[in-house]
Amino acid sequence: MIKNISKKDIIWGYGAQFFSIASGVLVLPLILHLLSPEEIGMNYLMLTVGSLVALFDFGFGPQFGRNITYIFSGAQELKKEGIHTNEEGEKQINYRLLATMIYTVRFVYRRLSLIVLVVMLSFGTLYIYKVTNGFTNVHRSLFIWIVYSISTFFNMYYTYYASLLIGKGMIMESKKAMVYSRIVYIVINVSLLLLGVGLLSIAIANLLAPFVERLISHYYFFTKEFKSKIDQFVITKKEKLDLFNIVWHNARKLGLVFIGSYAITRFAMFLGGLYLSLSDIASYGLMVQLVGIISGIASTLFMINNPRFAELNIKGNINDLKKEFAFAMGIFYLLFLIGGAFLVLAVPELLILIKAKAVLPVSGILILYLIIMLLETNHSFFATMIVIGNSVPFMWVSLITGGFIALGSYFSLSFTNYGLLGLVLVQGIVQLAYNNWKWPFVILNKYNISLFSFLRLAVSEVFYRLKTYSYGR
Repeated sequence: MIKNISKKDIIWGYGAQFFSIASGVLVLPLILHLLSPEEIGMNYLMLTVGSLVALFDFGFGPQFGRNITYIFSGAQELKKEGIHTNEEGEKQINYRLLATMIYTVRFVYRRLSLIVLVVMLSFGTLYIYKVTNGFTNVHRSLFIWIVYSISTFFNMYYTYYASLLIGKGMIMESKKAMVYSRIVYIVINVSLLLLGVGLLSIAIANLLAPFVERLISHYYFFTKEFKSKIDQFVITKKEKLDLFNIVWHNARKLGLVFIGSYAITRFAMFLGGLYLSLSDIASYGLMVQLVGIISGIASTLFMINNPRFAELNIKGNINDLKKEFAFAMGIFYLLFLIGGAFLVLAVPELLILIKAKAVLPVSGILILYLIIMLLETNHSFFATMIVIGNSVPFMWVSLITGGFIALGSYFSLSFTNYGLLGLVLVQGIVQLAYNNWKWPFVILNKYNISLFSFLRLAVSEVFYRLKTYSYGR
């Protein structure tokens, strides 16, 4: 059975976001102050290439997590499309099916992480060679890249632990593992930066932190009692392959969606590395990072409620699902607007105060990007509500959108002088043409509620729950 979302889950969810932010807030000033503009630019390009190869996950993470939720919610079998609803009350957990899922998850991620390592050490190395002018712009850039590549291998390999914990509804435990891992990351990174290790500090911290998260996650999920229940089964190769084929049916669609999402959110920076200076990339990357932090904080409640959304959907409790979704979206809107205002009004002055060697783009570009990301995150959450029903109808749309943005970014950089403004405009215009309105319309129509009524419900849920200090009652 899935654990209900508790106040502790919410507190630890925001705690994880705090330390995730702290790993940026505490480290970022040192990076901006101690590293050269070229090192800052290379750092953002490393993150971009790392996120590119992370696409080899190909949608398995969320798909595994949702299917684990289905099993813990009483599903006795899994389907390629749709779900077996459980409106008749409690059912026993099918531990053989759960064991098969766990073995399949390990099998998949072991191979995916190896593919990622090979790609980063081959094609990734060629890209870094190009953008650093033959490894000359940044001291020890080749060695830094190799360490970062190995760290990406381990980060991806241990990804499945998050799917296990969140799939079971162990939100607090998952966030605890993340918090402790982030603390280790901060301590290592800050210490090495202050010792003058430079950009290599980030790569080393990124290499060591995932081991902490893995050890803690394993401790919480694989208890002695739980291991005794799944170790009794001998899972055949056929069972693993059959389950893999079921998960792969929608995972491949999500994977293609992620490729489209990468083109939407990250390809501009990847392409910019070939056309713009590393200092311009540092400015663009700083904006993307800070807006990403704001979005991450604002999205926390929605993300930790995903198992709850899936369980309510399985039980066919649409009325409660609608209220939980509206509340999560209301909190998202509120926090994003507050964070956006702080970014525009206060952060530029703070960068001057710490004598940062990288600056944000002009306020006009910054405000435009905030609006674009608000609309983009909004429609992605509505799309997630479609996915919890085990359906991915937007695969080709995502690919086409990503293709248009990639093509538009190329033409903007190649044939205009718009620079960063062109990259932001291309993303906003393409998204506004379809995705920004399409997926909210689908869900609102499914729930038989107008946009105005949904926003009113979101506001009322936020005010009521904050006023009464209760959640999920």
